[in-house]
Amino acid sequence: MTRKVRNIFCLYLSLMFTEALLLTKIAQAQQHDFQGIIGVSIEKKISPSFSASLFNQELFKQNLLELGSSFIDAGINYKLNRNINFGLNYRFIQQRTIENIYQPRQMLYADVSFTKGYKKISATLRGRIQSSFYPLVIGDTKLTSLIYNRDRLTIRYHFNYYLVPFVYGEFWYPINHPTHEKIDRLRTAAGFYYIFNDHFKAELYYSITHEVNQSNKKTNFAPGIVCYFKI
Repeated sequence: MTRKVRNIFCLYLSLMFTEALLLTKIAQAQQHDFQGIIGVSIEKKISPSFSASLFNQELFKQNLLELGSSFIDAGINYKLNRNINFGLNYRFIQQRTIENIYQPRQMLYADVSFTKGYKKISATLRGRIQSSFYPLVIGDTKLTSLIYNRDRLTIRYHFNYYLVPFVYGEFWYPINHPTHEKIDRLRTAAGFYYIFNDHFKAELYYSITHEVNQSNKKTNFAPGIVCYFKI
């Protein structure tokens, strides 16, 4: 890695942290505690087309003093060609409630993604259908599952081999929710990947998640860091 690349990386990292701090200050009127996300992903190549993955994520709340939620995600991915990928995943979640009890949830989801690149810019459109299983009471209705269509568009700029800034937008559209009939959640994020080598990369980002078309709407702001390993 050249000195020029290192200097650019350090400058970009400093700008990202400064932006995250400014956004957090602006968000204090809506969110009174600082939140943060940490994730680790491991991927194993099975064949030229198939790979298996394991992902763990922790969301910390109350100025990073309380674990708000945690999940383990296992999946298998199939690469049809350089543009199209399919994925099938199972996720086990522990979600902290207002009674300070961790409530277990389970999720199954299927993805299909299409990626197209032009020079240094690439875009990925991901479609997802997910079904969550957990005891849930909304009004007088008890559900055992909620199904959502959850799609995301990600745009990346490949500055060089090491540094890849990105932005993305995502929405949640309920399919069988008893009270939500429209898009009820939006998320935007900006950040970058830093690729150390073919087996390890890190992701740093800042996300804003906004609830819409529902009562008691909330907006959550959180920086996150994820480490990716290929074995």
